[in-house]
Amino acid sequence: MNLEFRAIKKPPDNVGQLNSVVFIDYEYLYLSFLKIFKVQPNLNSILNEVKANGRIQKIKVFGDFTKNEINQERSRIRTITSDIIDCGNEALENKKDFTDFIMLDHIYQETIQNTSIGQFIFFTGDGHFSSVSTFLRTFMDKTVGVYGITKTLSRQLNECSTWTKYIEVVDDADEIYQQRLIRNFKFAQEKSIILTFRNTVEHTHNNYGGDINKYEYVLRKMIDDGYVSSEICTAFSDREFRMIIPQWHKIQEDLINR
Repeated sequence: MNLEFRAIKKPPDNVGQLNSVVFIDYEYLYLSFLKIFKVQPNLNSILNEVKANGRIQKIKVFGDFTKNEINQERSRIRTITSDIIDCGNEALENKKDFTDFIMLDHIYQETIQNTSIGQFIFFTGDGHFSSVSTFLRTFMDKTVGVYGITKTLSRQLNECSTWTKYIEVVDDADEIYQQRLIRNFKFAQEKSIILTFRNTVEHTHNNYGGDINKYEYVLRKMIDDGYVSSEICTAFSDREFRMIIPQWHKIQEDLINR
């Protein structure tokens, strides 16, 4: 999966020379990628992008990791940083606001404790961060960069930042279809559903849309490449059918943690 980082407000020419701290709202990033693009965030592309736009001193990732789906992302996040802040709090009704509060607290702490930082980079689309962006620019003379998923970025946050970029998935069709199939494999595993070639293709197509013929092509390729195996099974009616079995170790190693 290839990402495009489309400038809405262009970064200053000297931005690559600034000592920078990156703050990532991972719930926002992860859930927006799933909702809009139907894939997980490509963290290596994100890392390369921010390194090209500042001298990165820290990358801090925030989220409610009590949520099982987000919690499973910890191992991927550790490929770019070990600074993961768990914002889970079972006592609160609106946990997302609590994540925002903790992230804002860390931003203000960084402002006070680390005066050598010239740039703050946020991965969020939330208008709650407009005030801190204005504060950093107006009163602290800091550069503020914001990355937001296309269609989710607050207009006010965009106006309050020094520069902003949209994150978009470039149409890399095979990989997008592949990631959708993997998500269907995970769903079937959680629900103890027996997978066949046909029900996998139909269920993934029904959930994510797209070209059903493309799902067939990509799934056959995954079988040929060893990411999925198959074996003959017998149903209760003594009718034989071919079950497909995801090879999770190989999928995890080659297609998820890359």
